[in-house]
Amino acid sequence: MLLYICNQTFTGGSITSNIKFTGKSQATCCEIILSFDPATQNTLNVGIPAYSLPMFAVREYKNNKWNYIATAGDRESALEVNRDYEIKVTVIGSLLSLFSNGVEVLRTNLPSSYLQSQVGLFCIDYNDIIITKFDVKNRRPRAFVVMQFSDPFNDVYMEVIRKVCEELRVDVLRIDESSGPGLIIADISRAIIESTLVIADITPVNANVFYEVGYAHGLQKPTILIAERSTKLPFDVSPLRTLLYDNSLSGKPKLERGLIPVYIEHSALAAFLKNGYEVSELS
Repeated sequence: MLLYICNQTFTGGSITSNIKFTGKSQATCCEIILSFDPATQNTLNVGIPAYSLPMFAVREYKNNKWNYIATAGDRESALEVNRDYEIKVTVIGSLLSLFSNGVEVLRTNLPSSYLQSQVGLFCIDYNDIIITKFDVKNRRPRAFVVMQFSDPFNDVYMEVIRKVCEELRVDVLRIDESSGPGLIIADISRAIIESTLVIADITPVNANVFYEVGYAHGLQKPTILIAERSTKLPFDVSPLRTLLYDNSLSGKPKLERGLIPVYIEHSALAAFLKNGYEVSELS
């Protein structure tokens, strides 16, 4: 059993590798490691797993045991010796897809968010495994913004949220900037799934906003809540830490300073994800 970790880090995008097995057994395994925690040895693996009936799997090693997130294919009939497998994994927000030789064989929503980490390979076999063309292409983090589309919230979006995201090299999207023909709720759902995090202004009691916040929380999507300081937060939201701001000339710079600490280590969101909170209240 070999676990290789390289110096490439990953938060989203794609990882590809060509794999060839020179032999075949129940132990035969080659997986791409998308996330690795050196302190706990926990990993998130995608590829061809060992001692498994499925041909392909997304699984995590946590608390000294394997947990299968998604599986596809029949290993006995599909795994071939001396065949080149071009494996490609794409991660867009929490949406993960696995391709084998250009064919999508598995798609799933990851059940939780993972820290930016180094990536690598996990291999088991009694025979040689030939691995070539390992390549990592990172995708910039994306923030999806949920708010009421009217003044003065448009000003908060343009003058604070968009400015902060652009400075930190995080793509930012509000649904009114991209929706097209079809059901807008489908566009919103897809945008939330494909985002790295959600920023929600919950100042007005807006049913659409709270629906989208609830959907993001259901996906365990990292969510930053902001609201004007005078807002009376609804009961279900009031226990969550919220970044309060004054919508004024002096209040907007304070909001900007409150958003920036969430993004650390080149927008990795490491502190935000590690501590599992929305955001500390701005004093």
